[in-house]
Amino acid sequence: MAQGEASIRVYLPPETKDRFKTVCFFKGLNMSDVSAELIEDWLAKNEIELPNSQKSSSSPTSKKSNKSA
Repeated sequence: MAQGEASIRVYLPPETKDRFKTVCFFKGLNMSDVSAELIEDWLAKNEIELPNSQKSSSSPTSKKSNKSA
């Protein structure tokens, strides 16, 4: 994990996790990067006004690594 990044744990059905891992692998994508992009997209569509202490000014990085969980 890079400095300045936080981790979360997500529980998925094993079949969903396996499909996600397989598709990411064949597309040469990192599972964490794809997950971060999906979360950012969801947040953009579901934006609510947050107190200043809760807002994040960081955006996901677009590093292309072949590492997968």
